[in-house]
Amino acid sequence: YKFGFYGYDARIWDDVAHDNPHYLIVKSAGNDRLDGPGAGAEHYVWDNGWKVSNKVLNKDGGPDGFDCIGTQGTSKNILTVGAVLDIENGYEAPEDVVVTNFSTFGPTDDGRIKPDIVGNGDNLYSAYYENDNDYDFSSGTSMAAPNVSGSLALLQEFYFSKYHRFMYSPTLKGLALHTA
Repeated sequence: YKFGFYGYDARIWDDVAHDNPHYLIVKSAGNDRLDGPGAGAEHYVWDNGWKVSNKVLNKDGGPDGFDCIGTQGTSKNILTVGAVLDIENGYEAPEDVVVTNFSTFGPTDDGRIKPDIVGNGDNLYSAYYENDNDYDFSSGTSMAAPNVSGSLALLQEFYFSKYHRFMYSPTLKGLALHTA
């Protein structure tokens, strides 16, 4: 029931965003779309303790993969980022943008579209965790969110060079959403 739900966690994130008007929180949407055990596969369920079950469950987001965004991602004052495949030959038409098979999306329970924006999150070469000089290929909305964050930082840098101040977060969010 929490997929798409605006609850306590989302409200706290919105409060932080509201109280810090120059700080735009960028949140990866999550990689839960169509996750779940296969038909008849053993899995654990909570029933006054963890128990093994083979009951057939709907995959996260149901058969179509909609309404599977987690609670923090439903916050109103943040920028929630989903993942798309790389557009190798450049953008020419809307059908060139293909959502990855793992990126979660809404709508939220109150009807808002989430994620707010998408970025390349498939098979990106990036820093890795095994040592200080390690790089590897990785996929996920956690790869798309830094991609979008870097673009937002460049917009802030440009704005600051022109006006000697930073944009308010709603302005930055609106600029990104209406020009993407």
